[in-house]
Amino acid sequence: MSSEPGDRRARTPRQELLGSTLSALMALQFAVVVMFGKEVSAGDLPFPMLALRFGGQSLLLLIVLLVLRKPLLASRGERLPLVLASTIGYGTEAALFFSALNHGKAGAVTLLFYTYPVWVMLATIGLDRRAPAGKLFVALGLAIAGSVVVIVGGGEVEVAPLGILLALATSIAYTAYLVTADRTVRTTDPVTAAAWLGAGAATANVVFSFAFDVRELPQASSWPYLLGMAVFSAGAFAAMLGGLQLVGAVRNAIIGVMEPLGVAILAAFFLDERITAPIAIGGVLILGGAILATLVRTTRVREPDV
Repeated sequence: MSSEPGDRRARTPRQELLGSTLSALMALQFAVVVMFGKEVSAGDLPFPMLALRFGGQSLLLLIVLLVLRKPLLASRGERLPLVLASTIGYGTEAALFFSALNHGKAGAVTLLFYTYPVWVMLATIGLDRRAPAGKLFVALGLAIAGSVVVIVGGGEVEVAPLGILLALATSIAYTAYLVTADRTVRTTDPVTAAAWLGAGAATANVVFSFAFDVRELPQASSWPYLLGMAVFSAGAFAAMLGGLQLVGAVRNAIIGVMEPLGVAILAAFFLDERITAPIAIGGVLILGGAILATLVRTTRVREPDV
């Protein structure tokens, strides 16, 4: 019998609250990554920048694992899914997202990307052959509506047809990653899984760099921001995997929509950008959706076989 820890899915309200909190922490840290990313000069195609970001994230997490004496390897049976989720899933998603930014305003690309909670819920319904808790549909609607208000209120909704295609491909790739990780990475320590995900995503973007003959590295002045991206990516990935294992893909996706609100709030504090009425209204809707998703029980204790 395996000595690996059991399935990490939440079985108590306290564990569910922890999973939701980790999902919110993930969204806020990814918002910081976006803020730093705005300061990184990465050229037309972002593959070298992303390889450095994810490679730095993986290195930082490996150091943490060594210091904390945590396992460096994923659990048996979860290694191949992690490799596939990180390279084909997250590595491709990140490359597509930053490539889409070359063909449209950030607001429009982000808006199209944040259709992913819808795809996650539809994929979950199809795989489980049953719908999630009814209140989660309300939470999803609030979160998506709030995201639309925040992004459209910023006035940056111009996007070329190729940008639309790339942004929607980004959303679908992220959905595939999230659903795959949720259903296959059940016992691996979240920090270990995050290190593997970073390594896989870095590898994917190195391959893209050679395939598209992109060799332009970020400018030297951008490297402090690139280091910040790596640090907060490491924290965001660990929080993402921890939250995902506890509360599942649907709730993680809904709460993750807090990211554009986090970007707007950070920009107000650190870049002196105004918090406009759309940001305030959208923020209330997003927070309402996130709170509702947090309060809904989506897990249950498995009954013993008789």
